[in-house]
Amino acid sequence: MKHAAQGEPVTVSEPPGPITRAIISALWKRTFDSDPANSMYLPRIIRNGYPEWGLPSYDPAAPGGTSAPIDIPNVPDGVGDSACARYDLPYPPICTTPPALQLMNISFTNLSVMQDVSLSFSDTEPVFTAVVSVGTVTQPFTLDTDDPSKPNYLFQIGCCEPVAPDSRDCGEQRWTTDASGRFVARAHDAILTLIVQLNTSEPGPMTINVLGVGLTVDPKAVTIDFDVEGEPRWVQQLAQIAVNEGVGNGGLVDGMRTFLNQPDVIENIETFANEALKNILAEMPYA
Repeated sequence: MKHAAQGEPVTVSEPPGPITRAIISALWKRTFDSDPANSMYLPRIIRNGYPEWGLPSYDPAAPGGTSAPIDIPNVPDGVGDSACARYDLPYPPICTTPPALQLMNISFTNLSVMQDVSLSFSDTEPVFTAVVSVGTVTQPFTLDTDDPSKPNYLFQIGCCEPVAPDSRDCGEQRWTTDASGRFVARAHDAILTLIVQLNTSEPGPMTINVLGVGLTVDPKAVTIDFDVEGEPRWVQQLAQIAVNEGVGNGGLVDGMRTFLNQPDVIENIETFANEALKNILAEMPYA
């Protein structure tokens, strides 16, 4: 603990003590108490929002934008080369980059299908870790299209004309081949981990900051569907390889992890936690 002159604030940087642990444990318990009278029930707030605290609904949630490319490993040259096929060149084109998957126009549903897993406290820092599971077998956490009339995945492959028929060295002509369509990923029992810092000053209220949000999913708990009916054979092959190599799983995890760590989402998680913490403190005369 840092000491200060009389009248100056004192910032506590020690690990949570018994009273602080009791307060956070009470907050954790209330967060997952499904009593209709409990205004702090987190799954209901995720589903419906909470205007009194300025919180929007996050079920469904549409993060917008386009994800960073996710390389698809172990794609045979023949599959990539067939994607680059052109008949206006002297030599058959070749692929020059690993095929990649990008996600766009995505929507997440059933984030509110959430259950508490564990709450633990650091023994060295004013930090605690909250773990929840998202999605069940009957109500899976799902990545789908936001606008059903538009695609939500994009395959991209770099191509070029080789310098000779049997060469994999490029000549001057280079381009990119792509294909897009609909991709659906479903997962149950996804594990969401929040690393949270406690901020305590004396005198002054206890507050919370989210340091980061992690997401892990057992590959066996994920099902992936690419809508490739009527697409060229290379698209169908690439989709199957993406499933076999876990790239679809990676797309689900990376997409959701990026969404959860967006500044506005972190800010809303902190708003919920701090408003709920105020209510808990108001009920604890000793806090």
